[in-house]
Amino acid sequence: MKNRYLLILLIVTFSISAFSQQKKYLKAYKLAKDDTLYINTDDGNDTLKNTELDLGSINEAVSFGLSLGFNNSLENLYLAQISPIDRTLILSKAQKTSFVLSSVVSVPVTFKRKVYRNTDKNGNEVGELHKISGLSFIGIVNLATFNEAQNGSIFNQKISGGLGVSYNFNEDVAIGLSFELLSYRKPKDFLRELSGQEVTENGEAIESIDISDNNYFFDRYANTFSLKIIYKLTTN
Repeated sequence: MKNRYLLILLIVTFSISAFSQQKKYLKAYKLAKDDTLYINTDDGNDTLKNTELDLGSINEAVSFGLSLGFNNSLENLYLAQISPIDRTLILSKAQKTSFVLSSVVSVPVTFKRKVYRNTDKNGNEVGELHKISGLSFIGIVNLATFNEAQNGSIFNQKISGGLGVSYNFNEDVAIGLSFELLSYRKPKDFLRELSGQEVTENGEAIESIDISDNNYFFDRYANTFSLKIIYKLTTN
């Protein structure tokens, strides 16, 4: 249910963005044998530097957003369940990949040649030049993991996340690569050694095993790499 609400929030966020203020994108260019950057605006043609002095400029600031990422664990993940046939322990490898919905903080490092200005209802440029980040450092806090195992999700709700870098297509959308620690439930060593055998409690073989039972499982953080699409909610 929580995952469903988060997906609805993501869809609503993208829908609202469709009604945001209109913008006109401008790309700085060089003339032959000249390293000076020029730009064309409704206010005239001039060097990018002079245009910034005349109109003012705003660098893209630290932004907050949401991302949907494809995570791949660098270590094996295991599932443990009791066979309904002979009550022996079945130990199997779990899927190492998952999709993760995360919150993201982006810190600009470089800026693109392309800038933009807001436009009025008639399409005329107004206000300062807005600079768009090229590369950014990103910090991630995971909100929800979409990967269900046979006996429940092996991933739990502990805080997890990581750090990475992103390339910004524009001021709203970026693609990121990150190293993350993803919290999951791992079978204890003694349980793994009982693979193919009965697991007994008080001399009786158990008929089921719960991944939330701390007698058999413990919390661990898996090292993962993640490729994610980022939508920035706060921009200049």
